[in-house]
Amino acid sequence: MFCECDNILVCCNGTTVLDVDRLEIPAGCITAVIGPNGAGKTTLLEVLALLRRPNAGKLKLWGQQARVGNRSIRERIVMVMHPGYMFRGSVWHNVLYGLRARGVRRKQARIRAAKALEMVGMVGFEHRNASELSAGETQRVNLARAIAVGPDAVLLDEPAANVDSQTVDSIRLLFAHLRDHQRMSIVHTSPGDSPLADVTDQIIHL
Repeated sequence: MFCECDNILVCCNGTTVLDVDRLEIPAGCITAVIGPNGAGKTTLLEVLALLRRPNAGKLKLWGQQARVGNRSIRERIVMVMHPGYMFRGSVWHNVLYGLRARGVRRKQARIRAAKALEMVGMVGFEHRNASELSAGETQRVNLARAIAVGPDAVLLDEPAANVDSQTVDSIRLLFAHLRDHQRMSIVHTSPGDSPLADVTDQIIHL
């Protein structure tokens, strides 16, 4: 099991933004979290990524009690925010960023970055200025940066929003590959019916 949530409550300025009695997400599967704006989808991902401390409740990740500050578990998870963020500089610099931050040696980092760009269909974009990318290209670079570090779980906030059909197809193929060949746990959100539903194993409604 990737995650087990019990009575998770998150409040902001006195308002409840997430209230989950019981939630289980299996490991090695693709899970969609569906719900309207304000339902708490992004907040749930932040809790699962150990980026936000809930006001109440218990969270287990891979069978272990998980809390904000638990570095050994946190490093197994990458979250891709919507609409994503590009650092100044080239696509190559952006994809290498997470690898360097985790202390991966230069030669190995370059190999992994190149492989990640290949997986998202961005070979040949290495020297492109990140500020010149389209929305779909930016999303694919965000995905490459996330998977390059080799996480056990990837959490994505509306990955198919505001991107072209080619990018959606690329994401669909990438998700299937990561699940089927790397047994990666993938959780993605959508405000409504997801165009990624055909590769999704479980749908959770908030």
